[in-house]
Amino acid sequence: MTKRRLPQPEHADTLSLKALRELVTGLVERADRAEIRIEALEADNRKLREENDQLRIENTRLKVDNQLLRDEIARLKNLPPRPPFRPSGMEQATSDKAVAGSRKPARRRGPKGDTRSATREEVLPARAPPGSRFKGYKD
Repeated sequence: MTKRRLPQPEHADTLSLKALRELVTGLVERADRAEIRIEALEADNRKLREENDQLRIENTRLKVDNQLLRDEIARLKNLPPRPPFRPSGMEQATSDKAVAGSRKPARRRGPKGDTRSATREEVLPARAPPGSRFKGYKD
């Protein structure tokens, strides 16, 4: 199927009747082809969604089986059982706040730097301890 170049739709008022018919027929053919492609893509999409649902169900079943086997291995090894499952609290953290202004605003604090800094350096000479001897280094 060769692609025909359709006349420009901007100049539809200057087209002849034959060119106008070609334009309309070409647009209808393109719309039909696009509709066929869309139907095929929708069918593929449905098929992939069904496959995805089946894989999710199988994955969940395998996770449950795996956990049962882990529990059995732990029981056979005389290991302690798993701790009870508790909700994480993420649902509460992400839910809307009932009362937004119930907390006090945080107290602002100033900078925490060392306010006293050294203004001069003084080097104290160190005396050698009694009984020591000079080994050849001098500053």
